[in-house]
Order: sequence, then C-alpha cells, then structure tokens
Amino acid sequence: MSPKRQRLVVMHCDIVEFSRLTSQDEDATFHAVREGFKRAALLVSDHGGEVINTAGDSLLAVFPTALAAARTALGLQQYFALTNRKLTETERLRARIGIHQGTIVVQGDQAFGNDVNIAARLQKIAPPAGICISKSVRDAIDKNLEFEFKSIGVRALRHIAEPVSAFLLLSGHEVLDPTRESTQEIRPRLLVLPFAASTHDPALGDLGEALTVDLIGALSRFRELSVFAPHTALSYDNRYFDQRLAEQQLNARFMVNGALRRRRDGLRLVINLIEMPYGRYLWSEHRDFKEQNLAGAQDAITRRIVTTLVGNIEHRAGLPPSENPACLDYDAIIRARHLVYRMRGPADIDQAKSLFEKLCKTHPAFASAYSGLALSHLAQFLMGWASNPSRTLKQAAHAAQLALELDPADSGAHAAFGVTQIWHREHDRAMNHLDQAVLLNPNDSDVSAARALGLIFRGKPLAAFTALESALEANPFAPAWYFWGLAISFYNSGQYRNAIDALQCIPVLNRFHRRLLAASYAQLGDTAKAIQERDQVMAEVPAYSVEDSRESQPYEHPAHVDPFIEGLVAAGFPAPGRNPT
Repeated sequence: MSPKRQRLVVMHCDIVEFSRLTSQDEDATFHAVREGFKRAALLVSDHGGEVINTAGDSLLAVFPTALAAARTALGLQQYFALTNRKLTETERLRARIGIHQGTIVVQGDQAFGNDVNIAARLQKIAPPAGICISKSVRDAIDKNLEFEFKSIGVRALRHIAEPVSAFLLLSGHEVLDPTRESTQEIRPRLLVLPFAASTHDPALGDLGEALTVDLIGALSRFRELSVFAPHTALSYDNRYFDQRLAEQQLNARFMVNGALRRRRDGLRLVINLIEMPYGRYLWSEHRDFKEQNLAGAQDAITRRIVTTLVGNIEHRAGLPPSENPACLDYDAIIRARHLVYRMRGPADIDQAKSLFEKLCKTHPAFASAYSGLALSHLAQFLMGWASNPSRTLKQAAHAAQLALELDPADSGAHAAFGVTQIWHREHDRAMNHLDQAVLLNPNDSDVSAARALGLIFRGKPLAAFTALESALEANPFAPAWYFWGLAISFYNSGQYRNAIDALQCIPVLNRFHRRLLAASYAQLGDTAKAIQERDQVMAEVPAYSVEDSRESQPYEHPAHVDPFIEGLVAAGFPAPGRNPT
C-alpha cells in the first residue's frame, strides 16, 4: 500500500548561527535549543499540529490549517524574544521559520514532497527571528487574524522549479537586514546609577535616588542618547556595582555615578562619567550648592554629560525653563517622582499625591507638578489601589489636562492623559496623545509602554507586543505593568503559554494578573491551575463576576474582550447561569 498524500501546511524551523553558538558554549546552547523545541512542541500541539521530527538545530511540523501554523510560528518567535531578554547579544537564540501549504507524504518521522522542500527553502531566505510564508499561506490567513505582512517579491528558490511569491509574516522583532541588529548600538547606551549617600542620612539617600530619576528623565530627552529607565538604575547599588557584569547584562557603553554629601553650608554633588567595562574616567567634577538650587545644578550637569558624550548638540525645544529654580521646592518634586517610579505599594502613591498636591497649590504655574499628580492618580487606578476607580481616573485626566495647558511639550502628561482616554473609550484621542508623547520623548520606556496599552485595546496585539519589547529592551528591570501589558498582547494573539511566562515575571501578582493567569491556564486545558488562580481571586473579591471584566475592559470593539471572557468562564469564574465549580 502506497503512502497517503495529504494536503497540509508545513512549518520548517532552523536555529540561526547554531555552529557559532555551540562552539561558544556547547552546554548552554544545547539546553536553550532543547527548551525552545519543547516549547515549539507544546505550541504545535496547542494549535492542532504534529511535530514530524527534530534534528539538531531544526524542527519540522505539519498543520491542518495555515492559521494554526502561523499562530504557532508567531508564538515561537515571541517565546524566543521573551527568553532572549535575559541574555547578552552574543548568547541570544534566534530562529528562521518557513511555512508553505501543499500536498505532502508523511511517513513516520519523515515528510516528503516538493511542498516540504519549498517550506525549507522559504526558511532559508527568512531573516533572523523572521517568518517567511508563501502566497498560499498569506491568502489563507489574511482575513483571519490581525497579522502584518511584507512582500519580498517572487523568489527563485534553490532546486525548486517554479519561482514562489514570498512574504514576511512580521513578528515585531525580526532582523530584516544586517544593519538592523546593530541599530541599538549606534547611539551610546547610558546607565545612570543612584547617587550614593551616607547610610546614616536616609533623607539624603532618598534625595540621591530621586535626583537620579530626574537626571534620567532629562537625559532621555536627547535623541543622541539611549538612556536606561529609572527602574533599571534603581535596581543597582552604587556601593557594590560590578562594571563588567553590568556591561555584559545591559550592553551599556557609558555609566554615570556619583555621591551626594552634606556640607556646612549646603550640599556637594560629585559626579563621574565612565566608559565601560574598563572603568576609564572620561570626566569628573564636583558641584557645591544650596538645596534650593538643586534644579539649576541638575540642568547644568545634564548639559555637561551630553556635551561630553556626543559633542555640541541642541537642547530640545520646549524643555521647561529653570532660570529661577529657587522659586520651587525641588526637593519635594524629585522625592514625589521617586515614589511614583518605585511604586512599591499604596502608601508610596498616597505620599506622592500629597507632595504633588502641595506643589500644585504653592506653584500653580508649574506643569511638572500637575503631570506628576496625574501619574500618581493613574498608577493608583491601574494597580487597583483606588477606593473609587472612576473618580481616580477622572482626577488623573484633569491633572494631565492642567499640565498640558501649562506645558504642551510635557510627554508624561500626554502619556497619562492618553491612558485615561483609553478607559473613557475615546480611543482616537488616546492614541493621538500617546503618539505625541513618544514623539516628544522617544527614549522614555514608560511612554512607549503606555502607548502599547493603547494598541492593546484597539485590538492590535502584535503592534503592542513590538512596542513593549522595545520598552523592555530599554528597561531590563521593568515595573509589573509592562509584563501585564505583554501578557494581554500574548493572550489576545492566542499565545497562552507565552502569556503565562510573561505574568510569571511579575514578583507579586494582584487579582488582575491572576484573572489573566487563570484564563490562560483554562485556555490550555490546565483546569487544576486555573481553579487555583480563580480561588485566590475570589477569596479577595467574593462578589466578582465575569461581567465585571466585560464592562471594565476598555476595548474599542466589544468583541475583542470575548476570548478573555471565554477563558474566565472556562476557569470557573461566576457568570450568568453558572456557579464556580
């Protein structure tokens, strides 16, 4: 009896630079590839496919539909992107994937036919971390899912008689050409460490950390620099900093560190600019000043660092003036900002709000005070710490509007107002402000991540994933809401295992995270874990119903919330006509 020919979709996956990675670290590469292919096997199974074989650095799988194959390929590339975040550039695992639909013969752990060969050749022309598909696959999935495509023309493939129309299924992180991988290295990557202070002076230590946050914000306004976010900076201790390790982890070229000391007549700030990893001092100086003149010192230091790094650059038009810093309680400003950034609990936000509210009263023309107040209200709303969420959201929007009236170039105010408009279902207005925030301050990872929330609730999970990956690249020690957004984008793309991985990056899970975790487990058929997460949520909020989530999820198109509701119902959350199991 001759083998049966079947019409299937073939996916061929191959690891990029496998030989180099193996020669570099054989054991680590073997482990990474093994774990990657384990995840691939799970994804293939989740989408109704079958792994035919794995051989060294390659994997061959078949699927009943093109949509299933595309979802699997996208999920696998997103998995690699998530795990690569923990590795240096030279250690990262990237795959090329090719997908083609045709008639093939499957026999044991082998697949035969011209269409199998086409999938393999499409894989060969895919970029690193890319997915190359044939026109038949593109036509089959075009109307089924929010995918983005890029035509790469009609390609003559080796040992294939007829040319093939080829497309890239954009995953958001593929290296499209040899120069793209090094794009991040064109601009100097700068890490600003918290300014050290005496352990016997906690107030000065807080001031040093807060000044660090403010300096990072000012530096990030310069397009010539790539500056790590405050969350990254504050994760390091200046006293025990390993330059070589940080250079490997962050690929930072320059570092700013320093110390803050009290003097009889004021404060002394010692600041150094260091080239990594060898610790070569490029510039060092100290400045003495009164506490009320801290704003002026910060402005001068920022300009000096930038000049040293990139030469004579023009300061971005629209920066808030600081010619008269004595009129501001600057200590309170930067302390409040620090509390918002670290976001350790409701008490931090309450304290920040009190400080910003005081500043708004004493300095009603200072835009940054209102912008900070808006961010405080918004953090309280998003983290579920508001006793009256609706009122808190309105307060955030009002404060952001006041900040924008005073300073239309305040990127933080644009971002905060944009996020409030998402929950007011004003999606066009939200994206206008979020886009403007990114234009004003493209190096601010929080702004990029905020824009990703807008994309999520417009029903564009792939674009949101791309924005969040960019934010995570700039901020390796990101706050929890980055991963919450990433998990939502995964879930809405049907990548439930990746959603779980993203949520597990959050140190302390709240009820919002656990609902998504429960829904993800339920979608995968892991009932036991889904129930476990559901029970923790219901213990905290006994009156919760899935209809609460339907009403509170601010999707532009109501149908986009349905997959989440389905997952919650499958996890056993209370729904009309159904009781928890």
